Amino acid sequence: MRITAIIVALLIAVAVLGAGCTEESQPPLQGTGDSVLQDAVSGINDELESVRASTAEDARVLGETGLTSAAGKEAVRQTMLNHPWAESALVISSDGIVVMAVPENYADLVNSDLSGQPQAERAVREQAPVVSEVFYLEEGFYGATQSYPVFGEEYLGFVSIAYRSDALIERVIAPLTNGTPYDVWVTQTDGRVIYDTTPEEIGKNLFSDPGYQSPGLQEAFGRIVAEPSGTVEYSFWDRNWERMVTKEAKWDTAGIDGAEWRVVVTRSTDAGEQQGAISERPPAKDAADEMKAFVAGAAAYAREHGRDEALAAFNNPDGEFVRGELYIFAYDMNGTVLALPFQQALIGTDRSGVHDSSGVAYIHSMSRAAAEGGGSVYYVYPNPARGYAEELKLGYVLPVDGTWFVGSGIYVPEVGTEFNTQARETLVQRVKSARDYAQVHGKEAACAAFNDLSGDFADGGAYIFAYGTDGTTLALPYQSEFIGTKRLSLEDRYGVRVIMLEIAAAEAGGGFVYVTYYNPDTGLDGLKLCYVAPVDGEWFVGSGVYA
Repeated sequence: MRITAIIVALLIAVAVLGAGCTEESQPPLQGTGDSVLQDAVSGINDELESVRASTAEDARVLGETGLTSAAGKEAVRQTMLNHPWAESALVISSDGIVVMAVPENYADLVNSDLSGQPQAERAVREQAPVVSEVFYLEEGFYGATQSYPVFGEEYLGFVSIAYRSDALIERVIAPLTNGTPYDVWVTQTDGRVIYDTTPEEIGKNLFSDPGYQSPGLQEAFGRIVAEPSGTVEYSFWDRNWERMVTKEAKWDTAGIDGAEWRVVVTRSTDAGEQQGAISERPPAKDAADEMKAFVAGAAAYAREHGRDEALAAFNNPDGEFVRGELYIFAYDMNGTVLALPFQQALIGTDRSGVHDSSGVAYIHSMSRAAAEGGGSVYYVYPNPARGYAEELKLGYVLPVDGTWFVGSGIYVPEVGTEFNTQARETLVQRVKSARDYAQVHGKEAACAAFNDLSGDFADGGAYIFAYGTDGTTLALPYQSEFIGTKRLSLEDRYGVRVIMLEIAAAEAGGGFVYVTYYNPDTGLDGLKLCYVAPVDGEWFVGSGVYA
């Protein structure tokens, strides 16, 4: 990050959408595109092999000390910290019974019988390292597992690490594609999309989803899953979902231990697709207030005219609800798109799980803010005026009624948003270590440790905080005057309800949230990417990295 405060950027300089330039020609996919593909495949394989090495060590310790040993549990816990994007780990006996779960949030799975689950059956049958296909896990999310057999004097069972495949893949792909004209998607050979730089596509099936049924697409997708590598052209929406373009694709195969993932690199062959000519709009001091008034007017219009008429107006790109950079979007409370005037191909799409490049599930945050009466949300979003460069947006949403909401947003291009992969993973590791400490030592002892300014958990801006799910402050080492107070209604200077969004992320199992908050290293408010993780159903811990 290049600045420590967001104040000036939001109040003085807002959203110059950019004088455009049109590219007359695009580089061929060969060359740079080949490099992206090769690096993507090798990077994914490296990640999978790293997990295999970790589970192999876990299996060794478990084989020597027993499936339920304290040493085995500590080894598994350390593996989870070494791979902070992983969600959970289970140790399963040879008869399919869960005998250990890490972290403690999944302790209720212990003694569960998974012997009938195909992935467990395969692990027991093959008694070898296995990477599963993506499926709905007992832990409550879609993901993949990597398992490794445990042997003592005989076969004892296996240890299995579960993760969202898109999380593993994204840490490889994002550094390769950010700021380039290339997109990447990854599919299993059954057609399930397990990663896409356009996150709305993740989880869809190439052969059954209604949006993929054109003959040209089906022919291209059929080749991709049938052939380990190759090239093809097909027509699909551009990366901003504005128009159909021709895409040139090249693919290869990644995977170990039974996984067979087609990695597809694409680039539009249409000149000018990556950048468009959009006129400048002079900066306005009151841009945030203007946006809020615009959204309030749209909500009032919807209440007066009804849902159907309002959505027709919001989806009209030439209508009154498009004003310069401002336009109205609408979602139902479950995250389904109702209005996006410049991305109408997304209407009807469930985007509740969509996250930005830092992992912030911003549609989920918007839905929560709307359900709580409305409010502001930060997120990072591609700016079409700047070649789809990812820039900070300040969004504002209001409920129309209990079933749907409207909103708008403004870009803040002066604020850097490159929270790199290493910084994010170090953050997650720090928070999960604090969560594990709390689960072992209990709330009282853990909060005392978190609040100790001379302790390991209060390391300047990397301090650990803790709140109850009712908003009660439990640990805040540099602002101890707030301990014991309820801060559920706390808003930062731009109306973002900090604690409310952190509670929402914790209740979803953990996640990222942007806020502006006091930085003890500078004495100023700064843009902060926070990660929170639930200790149990009553409280959570978190930390952050500042811009």
